[in-house]
Amino acid sequence: MAAENILIVDDDKNMLEVLSLRLEAEGYKVTAAAGAEDALKMAKDELLDLALVDLKLAGKDGIELMQDLRRITPEMPVIILTAYGTIETAVEAMKQGAYSYLTKPFNRRELLLQIKNGLEKSSLSREVRRLKALVGERYGFENIIGKSKKMQEVMEQVSRAAETESNVCIFGESGVGKELMAKSLHLLSSRKDKPFVAINCAAIPEGLLEGELFGYEKGAFTGAVRNKRGFFAQADGGTIFLDEVSEMSEAMQAKLLRVLQEKQFHTLGGEKSIEVDVRILTATNKNLEDEVKSGAFREDLFYRIYVIPIHLPPLRE
Repeated sequence: MAAENILIVDDDKNMLEVLSLRLEAEGYKVTAAAGAEDALKMAKDELLDLALVDLKLAGKDGIELMQDLRRITPEMPVIILTAYGTIETAVEAMKQGAYSYLTKPFNRRELLLQIKNGLEKSSLSREVRRLKALVGERYGFENIIGKSKKMQEVMEQVSRAAETESNVCIFGESGVGKELMAKSLHLLSSRKDKPFVAINCAAIPEGLLEGELFGYEKGAFTGAVRNKRGFFAQADGGTIFLDEVSEMSEAMQAKLLRVLQEKQFHTLGGEKSIEVDVRILTATNKNLEDEVKSGAFREDLFYRIYVIPIHLPPLRE
């Protein structure tokens, strides 16, 4: 992965050199400018990830330069540096869109922490934008995403969850797009080039669900005239989405728990265990915590699938 490129703008040459050496020692690529004109030229010529801008520059105010930079690279976080630390200038810088504000002489650890956090925020913003484009392009969902603050928050959760391998449980009323979110999460994840297999557990009769999920051998039961690969085998390396997981019987919940714990399963009628590498996403329109309290859903399974919960708002909101 290429090092993040940080623009430093300061007309104090000593400060410019010290900051450049410090950030290069941390593994960042540094683009240094002693004035606003050079900084703007560099911003047009290079891909920048974050900027450190001195508030008082010869011939140009740092806040004004920040605004010019963000017209070129809108999502780039800008940290304002100043020796003139006043609450008024800090508030003004933040109002105008600065990511944060540091007063010279600043603590090395604080500087590095602010840069790290700013880069993470920038990365998340890009992922959310990519997710919006993906969902809008594939599913015509642009208006809902653009107008709903709650959906914006959901998009951020989905983007964060996509960066992990943790199991995700999506909650929401029927028709709010739980499978859409699961598919989007898969497409943003490192498994995006592998299969995405979706199953509605409520739509498959209890007696058939085990065979559909895990497959079966020829002759395993009446009507099993050939071997069948189950959904888990089909999803190997990718993602399996179990919609309406709360509708599973207690026996099926136990079998799902075993797959989660052991990363392997048996086909119906098969003797050999089959190893599987899948990420499991689940969804339900019920309150799973209430289902656990009532004894309808296994507590140990609940804690396995409820690692990252995502709540989708009702369409009326």
